[in-house]
Amino acid sequence: MTDYSPASSLGWLDLDTAASERVATLLRSLEEPGTIDALGLGSIRDAFSDMLTPGTSTVQTRLRYFIFLPWIFQRLEAEGTPPATFARKLRDYEVKLIDCLRHLGSNQGVIGRIVGRNLRRMPSDIYWGSMAAWGIRKPDLSLADYGRQARALGRYRPERDDDGGATEPAGSIWAAVPEAPKDFPTGQITFELNPDEAQALTEGIRREHPDTLIAVLSARPELALDSIDYPWLAPASQLPDRLDTMLHHARCFSELTHGPQLVYNLLLARAASHELGWDTKELEESQKQRLDEWSELVGGRQAELQAWVNAPHDFRQVLAGDGIAHSTLEFWDQMARHAVDNPARFAESPEVHRLIRDRERRLKSKRARLSHRAALENWNQAPFGGQLEYRWSITKSYLQDLRAAEAPT
Repeated sequence: MTDYSPASSLGWLDLDTAASERVATLLRSLEEPGTIDALGLGSIRDAFSDMLTPGTSTVQTRLRYFIFLPWIFQRLEAEGTPPATFARKLRDYEVKLIDCLRHLGSNQGVIGRIVGRNLRRMPSDIYWGSMAAWGIRKPDLSLADYGRQARALGRYRPERDDDGGATEPAGSIWAAVPEAPKDFPTGQITFELNPDEAQALTEGIRREHPDTLIAVLSARPELALDSIDYPWLAPASQLPDRLDTMLHHARCFSELTHGPQLVYNLLLARAASHELGWDTKELEESQKQRLDEWSELVGGRQAELQAWVNAPHDFRQVLAGDGIAHSTLEFWDQMARHAVDNPARFAESPEVHRLIRDRERRLKSKRARLSHRAALENWNQAPFGGQLEYRWSITKSYLQDLRAAEAPT
């Protein structure tokens, strides 16, 4: 078996903090579950995710981190933390936060519960960009730049109204959030938001991103039921027209794009069996079964999906300004047309197979598994992809946290 160890590198010119933040976001997204993008359609997926639920990420866990982190940063400012020790002291505080949350146990969203100080990506890195997106901090500042300025920012103190509520002073990068407990971060804290914290977050979302799905549903968080797997199934009524249109396009793209992913997996299984002698029969059968289920789904919505495919201009108009490559849109137009014209025969269409092979070859060159044996040999036989849900899982979790914080009536 050929040894195949592809090496990749990425370089950029760090011209300003906005560019730095965009690169950091890109690098973080490459590590997110579900971002394996064999057919290069992730840019469309991410565009819809950002339009529907801006400020979310699949590596985030619980909503109250949006409160914990400003408390930590404000504490560092108040202590006059110099640039030379900022990174170390920030990590120290985040380790204390992990220790305070560890009592919650597993599967509760505690970032770093097991590894503690050895955690590679701390919550501050995961949530930094999102805090700007939600208006919790001023946006044009990278985390590294903030560390260099925290000591100077420490001279600002939040002004408070007669009721003790914080107001945003000139010069502060932080929006008003409820004041941290005096002993934070010590003791045993939880992810339960209090009503004031929930209100501060929802006001920021609605102010920065009105008419997005997360903003609209934050007013009705009880609609985010566990049983709802996709955002377009949430029983919300009277959505803004723009949001209703966006959900329609997102749903059609999600349903149709699942087919090409399954065909790609099927082709990989067959190639590994034929060229390498691997036993991939179970994987091949599972993908064929899922393709049958997908074909039934598309057939059941044939009229609506056909009408959507017949109006590609509308789809492209929604994505205008998101920097989607023309080649990506052209590939998708062809895939979508084949999918709705004959979903039952889509999986075995020679033209669909050709399009998928060519697409992977253009995207990956010698790393294309369907075209290069060495790349195929390094495949772990795990199927790629799944139906897109546009970060609905984390959004639903956030809405459920908001619902739990509602004051009793």
